[in-house]
Amino acid sequence: MTDKGPFYLRWRKPGAAKPELESFGDLDAALDAVEARWVELREQAPQILDARKVLLLSTEQLSGEFDAPAEG
Repeated sequence: MTDKGPFYLRWRKPGAAKPELESFGDLDAALDAVEARWVELREQAPQILDARKVLLLSTEQLSGEFDAPAEG
């Protein structure tokens, strides 16, 4: 994985023709945004893209991370 930004969060709102795209300066900020909005985004096929807009983290990978049961 690359550490050069920007990184993009892409998701598709229900019924939207085109996906939404939001830019972040680094990967941590993009992941923080996904985590903060996971309940909303989980059904909207979120993905994280690199600076070239190549897929880094798929919806399935994000789901595996944010839907995982809390360890404790």
